[in-house]
Amino acid sequence: MKGNKKILVIAILLLLIAVSYGTYAIYKSSFTGTATVTAAIWDVKFKNGSDVLEENFELEFSTAECTNNAHVKDGVIAPGATCRKTVTLDAGTSEVDVAYEVSQNGNVTVSDNGTLTGANQFTVSFSPAQGTIEYDGTRTTTFDVVLTWAGEDDTPTDSINGADTRLNGKTFTVPVTLVAKQVVGS
Repeated sequence: MKGNKKILVIAILLLLIAVSYGTYAIYKSSFTGTATVTAAIWDVKFKNGSDVLEENFELEFSTAECTNNAHVKDGVIAPGATCRKTVTLDAGTSEVDVAYEVSQNGNVTVSDNGTLTGANQFTVSFSPAQGTIEYDGTRTTTFDVVLTWAGEDDTPTDSINGADTRLNGKTFTVPVTLVAKQVVGS
């Protein structure tokens, strides 16, 4: 009978193992899918209506855009005059912040006179020279390009006076580079 008990115990253990194995299971699932992202709009326009990343252009100043002092007739340019031109940069429908920077990229030139040197020194400045247009703020910004004819340090001479007189009625051209780029970072 002892042998039958052992067989019975073994049979019960096997039955319990079989029942337990069928009762417990490992469940596993998986999912495969795709995600889509829409790229932000870049819509920065300047001058000719094309998108801006980097653009070289020339600004022409006429005497009407210049401010003189009380010692110089209106409508003409002379040493000490300052000419100002306001430029608009439009971020349109951009969905990112736009950083811009403007700079001079060459010498000031005068129509029919070439590059100005020597006594006729011109300086160019930008106000502001750089900035940011925020995508959720005002969509346009302006900056001024300022051309100044430096006053003469020396006593005027015939050559200085002659050089100044040759500029009468001319158009002054400032070469400018405008760079616009997305603000990156957190």
